[in-house]
Amino acid sequence: MKIRKLIIIITLSVFNLNGYSQDPLYSSTLDNPLYYNPATPGIVRGHEYRLSYREQWPGIPSAMRNFNFSSTHQLRNAVGLGFLVMSNVEGESLLRTDKLEATIAFPIKVSRYLKISGGINAGFGQKIIDWSSVEFDDQFDKYYGKIYPTSFSFPEEFQRKYGDLSLGIAAKGALKRGRNEAKIYGSLGMAMKHVTVFPTANFIGSDIRAIPLKYIIHGNIWFLDKTLRKGIAPNFNLEDQASMTTFNLSTRIVLRPVYFNVGVRNRTFKFNSEEFDSFIFGIGYTSDEVNNNITSIGYSYDFTTSRLMGGTFGSHEIFMSYSFDIDGRRQSGGGKARRFRNDIQCPSNFGGVSF
Repeated sequence: MKIRKLIIIITLSVFNLNGYSQDPLYSSTLDNPLYYNPATPGIVRGHEYRLSYREQWPGIPSAMRNFNFSSTHQLRNAVGLGFLVMSNVEGESLLRTDKLEATIAFPIKVSRYLKISGGINAGFGQKIIDWSSVEFDDQFDKYYGKIYPTSFSFPEEFQRKYGDLSLGIAAKGALKRGRNEAKIYGSLGMAMKHVTVFPTANFIGSDIRAIPLKYIIHGNIWFLDKTLRKGIAPNFNLEDQASMTTFNLSTRIVLRPVYFNVGVRNRTFKFNSEEFDSFIFGIGYTSDEVNNNITSIGYSYDFTTSRLMGGTFGSHEIFMSYSFDIDGRRQSGGGKARRFRNDIQCPSNFGGVSF
């Protein structure tokens, strides 16, 4: 087992010699909508708070850990606001990224059954690195281990503060159905993250874009029975950043109050043994709507199937969410707010997701 872990560590080190800083990934956009698309606040209803934690490959040293807390708010004038706090730790705390983001989204109601939203996100972040704990190959002797000083000249900077901008667009719609018919809803979105980064997030080299531009395409479609308590929701998420492409294809099965997730993660659209990365399994609980409030909690596990399987122990994610004032009643002092009276008749929160 120790030899296997050593091989994994060496492999990861080799691939990161010429690497770039990349964003953390999650198993589904359904549980992290604001993280993936700034347009989200324009198509969700009411107010929502989400807490997410992911630990990737805990079986090896330098496991990556990510935490984020987000909130979305659709105001009375239909403008959507979002806020996100994120912390990402890599390399046994050698590199840490903390970030605060604010989002504003502007929805356009095309019809009772279709809404489009465009959003812009402004973020402020900082990266901190512990140079004293970084090791280089010229410090090691093949017999005696680490006995030499390194020839690497450490930069004076150990902290970088930067800002960046991201853009997104999303559409949410429903098919017109009768009262006693099954319901069909869906959403589709695209986003560009880190459109501009200023002044820089680099520690070394000014000719490298420290945070490459990231493209995201995501979508889902919900097939629900007339009681809105049972159904399935196929969904996908495509991320492309620098030389890294990730394609998730999943299905959420809802038997309310519980739901299950089954999916796969691949590095391209071609599902072959060389590109296949992991299976995704998840389970969650969603409460009934009480006084216009809903609570959800879920867990997801990624079973690694690539060459890194064995010593990584997969990846673990935990999600929690709380939604309130779903129909906007508190904003109108009693009855339903006018802006929601003829809104898209999607379920306010189904299987832990509200868009």
